[in-house]
Amino acid sequence: MAVGLLVTGAIGIVVGVVLWAKSGSHDDRSRATPSGQAFVLGTPRPASAPFVGLTETQLLVGSRCVRVAVADDLSERVRGLRGRRDLGRYGAMLFVFPAPIDVGFTMSTVPVPLEIGFYAADGSPVSRRHMKPCPHSEAECPVYRAAAAFAYALERPTGKALPRALSSC
Repeated sequence: MAVGLLVTGAIGIVVGVVLWAKSGSHDDRSRATPSGQAFVLGTPRPASAPFVGLTETQLLVGSRCVRVAVADDLSERVRGLRGRRDLGRYGAMLFVFPAPIDVGFTMSTVPVPLEIGFYAADGSPVSRRHMKPCPHSEAECPVYRAAAAFAYALERPTGKALPRALSSC
């Protein structure tokens, strides 16, 4: 059983590396730029604590502008919200991919439940999921997938609304 989980985890890592290599993003400093990025992201600027080193933007959620941290390179997307209980002044984390993709998310070492919305490159919704905390390794945690390929994923704490579609403020 443990060997099977280990093999599954290794296959997932290999698939992720292959997809990353195909995206042409070999340098962690390069940023994802799916079509429609300007529509969704507006003008990103440097983020502040607890997301120093990332960028931030604002997205419209209902009638409110919500400050979001942007994870738009491979290392930022892998780190995500692992180990974070508090988002500080941020209402969400937006994961930006260089092209529509079909990858799964895990809650490995994420200590709080999250809602995730998956969105197409134009900001239209693909699907949503509720994700439960998992204190274990990636190989031991459930994988949450979108109903179809997506270019953006937005994670918010459970109880906070997800936008029907992504748009900048």
